[in-house]
Amino acid sequence: MKGAAVCVLASLAGAAAFAPAFMGAKVAAPRVSSKAVVSMSVNDLLGADVETKGVWDPLGFSKDEAALFRRRVVELKHGRICMLATLGYLVAEVYHPLYDGKIPAGLGAISQVPMAGWLQIIAAIGVVELTVGKQDFENKAPGDLGFGLGFNPFPNDPEKFAALQLKELKNGRLAMMGIMGMMVQEGLTGQTPLAQLASGHISPFGDGQGAF
Repeated sequence: MKGAAVCVLASLAGAAAFAPAFMGAKVAAPRVSSKAVVSMSVNDLLGADVETKGVWDPLGFSKDEAALFRRRVVELKHGRICMLATLGYLVAEVYHPLYDGKIPAGLGAISQVPMAGWLQIIAAIGVVELTVGKQDFENKAPGDLGFGLGFNPFPNDPEKFAALQLKELKNGRLAMMGIMGMMVQEGLTGQTPLAQLASGHISPFGDGQGAF
């Protein structure tokens, strides 16, 4: 493991392949028009109103039902990637036995990845996106990558499964904010997340410990 940055980037290759297949979306066949455009109503989107107690859409994005299916697919994939990225960002800071002392943790690892490493990462992402991580837009619900009902611990209880789907969706949303927050804060302070906590540097502003 070459540090946190590699863990974050490698997560791109693994998130879609190994995350639970059906979580985060209602298990219902999408609607397909005569022009093969997948359509989905905002009322079909699990969690569309969970943070706002009602659909909050001042810009009217939900009116474009032909785009909602893809947006939910993208949201789920980004959430799964960011859950792995958040974990990898923290784990690589304390556990990197093969490169201990040679590769810095956090953002500092990015500049240490050789070109061959970047090419491998990009190739791995491409393979996953074109094979096991490819979304079937015509026959599968968003997030369903076809791994079977073995990923559903409640096959006979739709309510419990819907609750589990909602947890994945909310955790993914939180992880998207979390990984971005950790990277921005490290950019501001020059300290990785665990280093900040260890030094008592909770806020990046006004304590004199940051990079700026």
